[in-house]
Order: sequence, then structure tokens, then C-alpha cells
Amino acid sequence: MLATRRSSSSFLALFVVLLQSITNNSITLAFSVPPPSSLSLRHSTPTESSIRRQPQQQQQQPQQISAQTATTTTMASSLKPYIETLIAGERHLTSDETKQAFSLILQGADPVQVGSLLTLLRARQETPEEIAGMVQAMNEACNSVNLGDQKLLDIVGTGGDGADTINISTASVVLAAAAGCIVAKAGNRSVSSACGSADVLEALGVKVDLTPPQVQQCVEAVRIAFMFAPVNHPAMRFVAPIRKSLGVRTCFNILGPMTNAASAQRAVIGVFHPELLSLMAGALKQVGRVDHAVIIHGCGLDEISPLGPSRIVEIQNTAPPGEPRVYTEKEYDLDPLELGIPRCELGDLKGGGPEENAEKFRQVLLGGDHTDAKRDSIVLNAGMGCYVYGLTPTIEEGCKLARETLESGKATELLQEWVKVSQSVAAEEMAP
Repeated sequence: MLATRRSSSSFLALFVVLLQSITNNSITLAFSVPPPSSLSLRHSTPTESSIRRQPQQQQQQPQQISAQTATTTTMASSLKPYIETLIAGERHLTSDETKQAFSLILQGADPVQVGSLLTLLRARQETPEEIAGMVQAMNEACNSVNLGDQKLLDIVGTGGDGADTINISTASVVLAAAAGCIVAKAGNRSVSSACGSADVLEALGVKVDLTPPQVQQCVEAVRIAFMFAPVNHPAMRFVAPIRKSLGVRTCFNILGPMTNAASAQRAVIGVFHPELLSLMAGALKQVGRVDHAVIIHGCGLDEISPLGPSRIVEIQNTAPPGEPRVYTEKEYDLDPLELGIPRCELGDLKGGGPEENAEKFRQVLLGGDHTDAKRDSIVLNAGMGCYVYGLTPTIEEGCKLARETLESGKATELLQEWVKVSQSVAAEEMAP
């Protein structure tokens, strides 16, 4: 994905080493592969470009495989054709091909073949079309959350920036919800940082592992809920040991923010590297689920901060409701100085483990007109969320609304109510 083009000899050497790593670790899946029917299927100056999305055809439900066709099915479920295409080097995979390949991966394809495909995709640098196919496969294998036609917001990052800041995006969704957005926040436990979104929310008392119906109840009650990746994307258990054995970044590092289980149409997505901006924007346009989204990289972080200017790619659907989406795209820099927010140092944003971050989370959401770099960061990201959601016509006005909401103490009140509701919803499920 981020790797530069390698010579054929150096690439082959890397490829052999990675395959040996997979084989020598003797990856085995400690669970049986469920039949397809058991998977829950659901269906600077700004420059502008447009892309038209046609409605996606309804997916056919997979059929059970008879014993007579077992051999044919085994061959059909192999990733070999896709691996051979990438080895040949004449072209990338199409979106449909990548979707087919990743559908097999999410049903428990051969681990060595999976490792080979992921390595080849990264070595050849994934395209927006390939990423879109991966996202579509994950969306179809998802335990989805049905929140009807409500307009939903998610503020989420890829992680991987190595900065170990406080949980800025997670605190930002609380502030955005307090300002009037309906939030369906996707997240997981820590992978590359000291404290993930699920870790800090759990330390705050929020029940994070709610089922899709429980998430619905939570949103109905307090306009915000958390969707825990292992609950909504259980098929990722097939990939986890392979990713661990490879030990290098793969496309799965960036798919999470684009696979919101509630199909949030409004999104603020942070990325750990600027090269991912156009890649993810292109994939989101091809998938065609969002109406308004921004992809952000800011001074080494996967979010906006007072550290300095952030580079932003913004895509927006301009088609009337019910018609095929037509996207405009523009790219620009956002400097917090222009919004009256002073610079800070990275140390001003540092966090720690779940308990430490939970305490800083509470402090940053307290009412009052005091401010610091952490509060400014929350205002910037929540303000962007308010703009993308449509509460305000500009980013500046979104940040003003976020600041007023923060100072009013509404964010703290919402957090306390969220904790109570999530615990109550979970308790109802456990009651006899």
C-alpha cells in the first residue's frame, strides 16, 4: 500500500520470507468454517471531480454445497487465480475480483493463500477499486445494525500513527452527539496504541459489546452507541492469526473506518499517512454508501489537532435523494490558527492506558470556558463532524457549535446518560 515499487528480485525475496513465516508458524484455525448461510449478510485551491454511482444489484444468498460438487467447490474457493493475476504483474485486480477474493477470505480460505494475496496486494500497491471490493465483501459479511433511514455520523481513525494521544475521535463523537448529531461509532480494542476506543469506553463504564438490537435501543435512547468490531465483523477471526504471523501492515489496517456496521452516511475519517487520502476517498466513492465524508491527515496524526495544518480530502454526494450518487471532491488544508486555536506540542495531547485516558476523557468534556490543547482537539474534530453531518454550513461554524456545546456541560451529561443506558440495555438481555 505504502511501499515503493521494488525490483523483481527484492520483491521475490520478501515474498519468500513472508511465505516461510506463515508456513513455519503452522497457522491453524481453531474453529470450524461456518457454512455461507451462517454469515449475516446485508446487503492551495480546491479541485473538483465527479463520479456517478449506480445502485448496486441485490446480492444472491449463497447456496449450500452438495457432496457431489465438493471438489469443484474447493477449486472455485481457491485464491490461486487472483494470486496468479498479481504475480503476472500486467494489471491490478478489478473491484469485483477483489470482492470475490475477500469473500472467500472471510469464509476461512487457506491461510497460506491469504498471506500470499495480502503480501502481493501491498507490494503492488492497492488501488481504490481493490479497496472498494474489500469493503463491499466486509459489508456483506457484517452483522449489521439497522437504524432505518436516520442520518448517522461516525468519527473514526485508522490508528497506526504511534502517537499514543488521548482518545480524540471517541471523545469527539460524544461532543458531536451532544451538539445534535446521531452517532453510530465503530471501534475496537487497542491494536497499535496504548488504549483503543473500546478500552477507554469500557473504563468509563460504557458497555461496548452490545448486539445490533441493543445498539438500536441505545441510539433511540441517547442518540449515540458504540459498535464493537468483534460483534459486527466476526469473520475477521479468520484473518487475525494470518495478520499476526505476517507482522507487516496489510490492507486490513485501513478497512475498519470504511465498514461501519450501521452504514453511517456521514463520516470523519483520520488516516496515519497522507498517501491514504486519495486511496480511501476513491474507494468510498466507488462503494457509494456515504453522502458526505472527509478524510484527514494532520501532522503525523490520524485526526485534526492544534499541532499544525491538516490535509483534507472532502467528498460529497450532490444527487437528489433516491437517485444514483454523484460525488464532488476537493482537497485543501485546514489550519487551526485560522479558527483562533493556538499551536501545541505533541506532549500536550499524550494519553496513557485505559484508566488514565478515561480520567482525561472526563476532564476534557467538563463544562466551562477553560481550554487547553486536548479540549481544542476535541472541538476541532467534533466541529468537523457537525459540519459533515449538516448541522452547520461551514467548518468554522461547526467548531463554534462544538465549543458552545462543550462549555455548556451537555457533553458530560450525555456521557453519563450513555453509560447508564448501555448498562441497562445489556442487563435486560442477561435477565432471565
